[in-house]
Amino acid sequence: MLWLHRFTKLVVLSTFILIVAGGLVTSTGSGLSVPDWPLSYGKFFPPMIGGIRFEHTHRVIAGIVGILTLVLTIWLLKAEKRASVRWLGVSALLMVIAQGVLGGITVIRFLPDVISILHACIAQTFFCLIAALALVTSPSWNETSKVQPVFAKPLHPLLILTTVFIYLQLIAGATIRHTAGQHGLIWHFIGAFLIFVHALLVVIKIPKQYPDVKKLVLPAISLGMLVIVQIFLGFGAFIFKIMLEKAAVPRPAEVFFATAHQAAGALILVTSVLLTLRYFKQSQTANHGPR
Repeated sequence: MLWLHRFTKLVVLSTFILIVAGGLVTSTGSGLSVPDWPLSYGKFFPPMIGGIRFEHTHRVIAGIVGILTLVLTIWLLKAEKRASVRWLGVSALLMVIAQGVLGGITVIRFLPDVISILHACIAQTFFCLIAALALVTSPSWNETSKVQPVFAKPLHPLLILTTVFIYLQLIAGATIRHTAGQHGLIWHFIGAFLIFVHALLVVIKIPKQYPDVKKLVLPAISLGMLVIVQIFLGFGAFIFKIMLEKAAVPRPAEVFFATAHQAAGALILVTSVLLTLRYFKQSQTANHGPR
């Protein structure tokens, strides 16, 4: 099962690279550089010039992730004894197939807003699902510490709400990116403030409740650090995409901040999801013993 876990981590890494590649397609305005699908100008490997290199590279990476997910699902169905984990694998495969279809629709239908936003949101959901599979297939998943919490007040609602706020924030961000609208910025700023407050509470309370459990403390601190980095990236994206006059071709700094902002958002969401799963597992073990 160790190799299954390692392979799952490979899928996680590939998925993150795919998210970055997708972000580059949007940030550079390359979404319609290739007018056909699934081929690119009727070829498997078109000339890698202009926006084609971003769009086609995104498609190639997506194909690789799809193949890796298929292999992972078959492996899980054959080797994994837990039915819930096998179903997670099947769900991941269905989700990556849906992503491929939605990606094709965005091209054929000339980037419809709703489909583009849905495509972005499912990408984030798929990333979380694969990361969760990497967590539950890890050797450390059933080695949860038996250390009792310093105080008994549960943090489940805080962690769940934090994750929900982050996901809603990603939906708002995808909406702003794909509709080129600015009317949702105020809600995006409010969401950023709520996430900052909740991340701060997580950073304070997790180390206080489980000071000796590194599997909870480190993700909590990582969440706080990522949120701080994300705020700076958000300001950078706001300055270059909203405040400065539009350029004929996206500036390198604009592409960097917009893409990094999206990628960091994905990392924040995954960190929050994994921390929440870890906390539920820790609480279960502390209250009932390992299962």
